Amino acid sequence: MLTRTAIYEGTVRDGQEDEFFRRVRDELEPFWRRFPGAVAVRVQRLVSKDADARSVAMILEMDFPDQAALDACLASSIRPESHAATEAVMRMFDGRFYHLVSEARTLQTDERA
Repeated sequence: MLTRTAIYEGTVRDGQEDEFFRRVRDELEPFWRRFPGAVAVRVQRLVSKDADARSVAMILEMDFPDQAALDACLASSIRPESHAATEAVMRMFDGRFYHLVSEARTLQTDERA
């Protein structure tokens, strides 16, 4: 499983937080749900951070079963539409967004008391 993560590093402009996240939900999430090959999509709005952490307003994660599925998604005709919509919403955001691709393994937790 591969996860493509978009990090929205920066801050939403003062007084525009509700509008920003409403537009993410109403305008961007419909695109993200339509990406071919994605088996899960997670949108995370940060609620707290370490004092010395960089400001991150949002994290978007999309899971893909393999590199071929991720490549198909990136070649999809939906991507330019999604990017244009993202650029419009980002006018309320001071910062940048960038992508990372990772492969994870799940660890069993130690449930001892």
